[in-house]
Amino acid sequence: MQRDSDPPSRKRSGEPASAEEAGELKDSDRGGQPGDEPQGFVPKDEAEYDEPHEEGPHGKAVLGIERKLEHRAEEAAAAASSPYALMGYFSTPADIYHACEALRDAGYSRFDAHTPFPVHGLEKAMGLKPTPLPWLVLGGGATGLVSAVLLAWYTQLHDYPLIISGKPSFSYQAFIPIFFELTVLFAALTCFFSLFALGRLPSFFHPTMTHPSFPRATDDAFFISVEVSDPKFDATETRNLLQRVGAQGIREVSS
Repeated sequence: MQRDSDPPSRKRSGEPASAEEAGELKDSDRGGQPGDEPQGFVPKDEAEYDEPHEEGPHGKAVLGIERKLEHRAEEAAAAASSPYALMGYFSTPADIYHACEALRDAGYSRFDAHTPFPVHGLEKAMGLKPTPLPWLVLGGGATGLVSAVLLAWYTQLHDYPLIISGKPSFSYQAFIPIFFELTVLFAALTCFFSLFALGRLPSFFHPTMTHPSFPRATDDAFFISVEVSDPKFDATETRNLLQRVGAQGIREVSS
């Protein structure tokens, strides 16, 4: 049954209905005022840029890992920018020698000198203790000698004895080359690995390398770096002390 208000010509001819007749409702027909969308409705342009919200235990785990990674990245950035030492350079060996004496007398203990060649007496000027390397090498050589004697003794008396013409079972004169070789071998290996351990090697990066003039440490400049971890360190006082002893290019280097 047709309504009287419907134009008969349109219904007979099959022409498309208007937008309102085709199903597009006005805001008032949706049950709200213009601009009031249903709960949970997100416009398409906003949904494209909105961050996805993970659901379930897997989503929470991923979110937790991302937060941990961000926190670690922030900690690494803060550590990378933390100051390591105050650094300056000198022109002559005598200058750096007297500067080390001044720092030692002022009570500084955590500072280092970087020179293009060994400076005689610099360890004493810095107040460094004697290196334990000679004693370590001596201990390694003694260990090698004892090992060689025990090896020869065990071989001749227990493992493979040779009883010939009434000769003594253990004749040390025949094994002197073995004693010498093992003594030198153990001493050399001890020296090699001890140098690595005492020198904290290998070291592919050091904060002092960030000083723009530090490449001159292998050419014609003598550097001193005073670490901020030194109990006597004070940014202003330490800088003034380095200036008084003739340091040039004083700047703070970061780790």
